[in-house]
Amino acid sequence: MPLTKIAVVNTSPIIYLSSINQLNLLKKLFQNIFIPDAVRHEVILGGKEGFGVGEIKSEKWIKIKTIKNKSAKRYLLTDIDVGEAEVIVLAEELKADTVIMDDRLGRKIAKLRGFNVVGTLRILVAAKERGLITEVKPLIQKLKEVSFWLSDDVYKAILKQSMEI
Repeated sequence: MPLTKIAVVNTSPIIYLSSINQLNLLKKLFQNIFIPDAVRHEVILGGKEGFGVGEIKSEKWIKIKTIKNKSAKRYLLTDIDVGEAEVIVLAEELKADTVIMDDRLGRKIAKLRGFNVVGTLRILVAAKERGLITEVKPLIQKLKEVSFWLSDDVYKAILKQSMEI
């Protein structure tokens, strides 16, 4: 995965990467990280003890931006939640290179709109490819401990991609 200039991130990758102390991988893999207001709100709803709350409040490299095109957001809300809708609209407004999202339907819509879409697991694989981490498998195990669900097929595919099987 090439280093891209602008990435717009949805809620779950922030929470999951933060839960395994790897949120900084986003800063190392992407030049500019943006989240829309809805994602900021969703992360903060997790409470002051929630994963990612401290980072989005204190880290200057995570830029929070308000979307302009409210009608595009309303249109997307028929299929996906508000965070995902705002991520896609913000990505369009910023002409982002990458959307970082785990939700299957949201990812499909973002891909149909022409975005490079990656999820939490692909971030880990890219980090290993760049030598930022040494292994993906123990991090996936930690993700599973915090309720990250993935099928056995996806698990095996990710381990194969990261050359750990």
